[in-house]
Formats: sequence, structure tokens, C-alpha cells
Amino acid sequence: GDSTVEMEIPCSEITVSVERRIQRTILHGGEGDDLTDQGAESAIYNIEAHIGVDAYTTVMGLFRGGQPTIEEPFEGGQVKVAFKNIHYSAAKRLLKLQLIEDII
Repeated sequence: GDSTVEMEIPCSEITVSVERRIQRTILHGGEGDDLTDQGAESAIYNIEAHIGVDAYTTVMGLFRGGQPTIEEPFEGGQVKVAFKNIHYSAAKRLLKLQLIEDII
């Protein structure tokens, strides 16, 4: 069966940084090194949200299983992501997520 969990997190801040995958090749006895642009981009999303403990539990469930997708906040559309890390402060009810775009 389709066990899709949909969750809306009221984000107080979203930042994105995009990296190109660049490989440096060092040529021995040559003119130094070459940079080759592999053309692939990957985005890292940093998300901050104020949520209760129950919502945090749901997030942890997503973290442990399945392939999450998010609504791309800037360009629109669905993006497959992988959780890089989760930080939650119960006192401040502050969730910090780091998501990496999953290059398909």
C-alpha cells in the first residue's frame, strides 16, 4: 500500500546553497592540475521551524524511513531529498533540518 505521510512544517527560515560537482585532476609531470566540471548540481536546504514535540516525532519517522520529497520553495516543483541532519531543541521548540537534494 501507499503509506505516504504528508506534512506541512511552518518554516521560519529556509536557506538554500547550490554546489556544482567539480573534480580536480592532478597531472603529474604536466602543467599542474585540471578542473573538470561534472555538470551536476546539488542543493542543500537548511530549514528552521518552530514545532511541537509531536510534530518532531513525525519528522523523525520521515527521517528513518522512505524517500522524502519537498516542495521546492524557490523554483517550485517537487524535489527528492535526503536528510543530512536534524537538530531539535525542546525548550525553544526549534527544529533545524539539513536536507540534501537527491540527484536522480
